[in-house]
Amino acid sequence: MGPVSTVCQNCKKNFTIEPEDFSFYEKMKVPPPTFCFDCRLKRKLAFINERTLFKRKCDKCSKDIISMYSLESPYKVFCVNCYNDREDCTKYGTDFSFSRTFFEQFFELFEKVPKSQFRQRNNNEGCEYSNHSFYSRNIYLSYTVIGSEDIYYSKQVHGNDGGNRICIDCLNIIACERGYELINSSKSYNSRFLVNSSQCVDSTFLFNCTNCTDCFMSSNLRNKSYVFRNQQLSREQYLGQMASLSFDSYLTQEELKKEFLKLCKNTLCIFANIKNSYNCTGDSIENSKNTFYSFGLVDAENSKYIFFDNNILRDSYDLAWTGKNQSCYELTDAGSGNNHLMFSIFINAAYDSKYCISSDNSNNMFGCVGLVNKSYCILNKQYTKEEYESLIPRIIKHMNDLPYINKQGISYRYGEFFPTELSPFAYNESLAYEEFPMKQSDVLDHGYKWRDFIEKTYLVTIESNNLPDRLSDVSDDVLTEVIACPNKGQVETKCSSAYRITPNELRFCRLMKIPLPRFCPNCRYCERKKWRNPYKLWRRKCMKPNCPNEFETSYAPDRPEIVYCEKCYQQEVY
Repeated sequence: MGPVSTVCQNCKKNFTIEPEDFSFYEKMKVPPPTFCFDCRLKRKLAFINERTLFKRKCDKCSKDIISMYSLESPYKVFCVNCYNDREDCTKYGTDFSFSRTFFEQFFELFEKVPKSQFRQRNNNEGCEYSNHSFYSRNIYLSYTVIGSEDIYYSKQVHGNDGGNRICIDCLNIIACERGYELINSSKSYNSRFLVNSSQCVDSTFLFNCTNCTDCFMSSNLRNKSYVFRNQQLSREQYLGQMASLSFDSYLTQEELKKEFLKLCKNTLCIFANIKNSYNCTGDSIENSKNTFYSFGLVDAENSKYIFFDNNILRDSYDLAWTGKNQSCYELTDAGSGNNHLMFSIFINAAYDSKYCISSDNSNNMFGCVGLVNKSYCILNKQYTKEEYESLIPRIIKHMNDLPYINKQGISYRYGEFFPTELSPFAYNESLAYEEFPMKQSDVLDHGYKWRDFIEKTYLVTIESNNLPDRLSDVSDDVLTEVIACPNKGQVETKCSSAYRITPNELRFCRLMKIPLPRFCPNCRYCERKKWRNPYKLWRRKCMKPNCPNEFETSYAPDRPEIVYCEKCYQQEVY
């Protein structure tokens, strides 16, 4: 069988299913997808809320908590401790009805089962304001943090190779320490403003650099020291030039940021950041092989359409924000140790299960919520092995005979992920809104939920432009100030309109000799995101004259950067 072109149910655009894709679907005993990659990803991300947080009380112990579920949500929401001590959720089990659609029954069950305030597991103290954090300590307003410590206002902080320590305002980092504004960086120390750079020490404003020490405002360096604005200097010359710059001045920092942006736009770029890998397409991929159209991977094999998996992954398709898994399909926000798991959310150490949410260390489950250490359950009801194996084929046939059909006429049979309109989060609260933004009217037209954010009012005590320019002029009194964000509650950035400087943040600024931030954490995050390429590939030719090589790249054709194939890039850089 050759490639097959089909039309996406959701966006109505053509997409192609390759022969190797059909082999995977046949092995997993699922039908081919009816949504294109973008629409499948959007659908999964609509079930993840990382950064939209609300004040409420635990519905069990009445403690004041911060939660990813609003007060308007129809669920019981427990604090992490109460959730971990919850009753056996088979008490909510129900018989499967063959007169109603599966998804209707599943989400009736989903509403009844208590929810955890956050996605958290095995954290130590100091994680009360951190969603999607695991095996970590002292994490503040940071999201998707694994095995790390003292992390503030950051996202995608991965615990590979020993975790991260003492980092602020970072995005997608691995094994970094004392880092500020690091984006797509690994194994870097005491550095600021690194983009797509790894193993750099005591360096500032680097782009596409590796294994550099004491370097400044440079790009495409390899194994260098004392490089200043892409010019090799002696140690004494370099230190003299660095001493002439006022890094603790906000005005100086802003001028340097403009210079760095100009440098990056005019520098040579490799078509993709793929390291130590064979036969892979996508971006930000390391130590992988035979993995395609994927982004943010470490140690993956024989997989496709993967969106951020920084652990061992094998023989899987269509995963988003997952851990160490094998032979899985259509998962989002899933942990590690899963095998032959499909169409599920926030699952850990599960086997041969489908359509489950928040169920751990279990196997042979179908349509279950909140179960732990269970086997052979359907809609949270316990069955014998024989009863379970007899019922599952009938339920799958029923899902095909009586599909869930949404208001747009899209059919959800067996093999489709959960319908977006059934997500517990409003579209504009979810990661889908970050990656696939839509206007409120378009969101509602698609049948999704939209939540107007409550405008927060703060008694502002100082405008951010009235903060001292130099850090050396900042006293501890700044900790009592309520600082106005210049974006004044801008909806697009989810601006919080005002912010405070915390004691740990002030100590970090003094440690790193950087000025105080002038924008709230949400607006700073949105600025960092602009440095990241989209999770999309275009077919392009190498821009070096006379080179015939073609490749798939996340640099769109209308971008200003000069993009080379790997061979031409290495010839220029090494």
